[in-house]
Amino acid sequence: MLMSFLRVPLAALAVLAMSITAGAETLKDIRKVAVSGDGSVSAALVKMTGQQLKQAIRSTRRPVPLPKVMMDVRLSNVVRGTGAQAGRNSAQVTVALRDGSGASVSSENFTVNSFMPGAKAGDKALANAISQRVAVAYRLAPIKAVTGGKRSGKHKLRSGSRSTTPSAVAAAEPRAEDPIIIPSEAALTVRPRVRKPKADVSASADAKPAPCAATSATSCN
Repeated sequence: MLMSFLRVPLAALAVLAMSITAGAETLKDIRKVAVSGDGSVSAALVKMTGQQLKQAIRSTRRPVPLPKVMMDVRLSNVVRGTGAQAGRNSAQVTVALRDGSGASVSSENFTVNSFMPGAKAGDKALANAISQRVAVAYRLAPIKAVTGGKRSGKHKLRSGSRSTTPSAVAAAEPRAEDPIIIPSEAALTVRPRVRKPKADVSASADAKPAPCAATSATSCN
């Protein structure tokens, strides 16, 4: 009963020990990476793969000191699908780690597949797939896809100058979807209040009645 109870923990410890041993063989402090290719590899594929791997290496932090190595990535036998297989691309990848003296530490080969129609988009997708495969195998930071070119600074405005671009003019004008406020009928019929001048009370009190002149038509009584 006790032996059957201990079998599961012992098996888990054995698997953990094997994974640690396998990880110790590939886990290195990679400082530099160089990517090259044969005649079947485009220059854009080599460039984008190198950019992504360099970014991943710069972002990787090892918790403990590890042997410092250099990584050589060789791309070859790139196959681009045609016809019904258009967009299905693949490449052979060889990764070699070398120490400071240039001696080989380890080497690994694998095939990477990707799917994306179009020459430029296909190269970008394949470069991303290759970089992710290498990053997972050698415990690097997650891969960030290569973005487009740098933003041009031609459209930057100088301080103190007004923008005369169509977007700025459109921003200054009221939008069509802005609500229109319609005054109510009561607001339209309200008349402004005008203050009447106050009567001079003191003047009216001091005023004396005019003398009465009796006539045949008027009586003073």
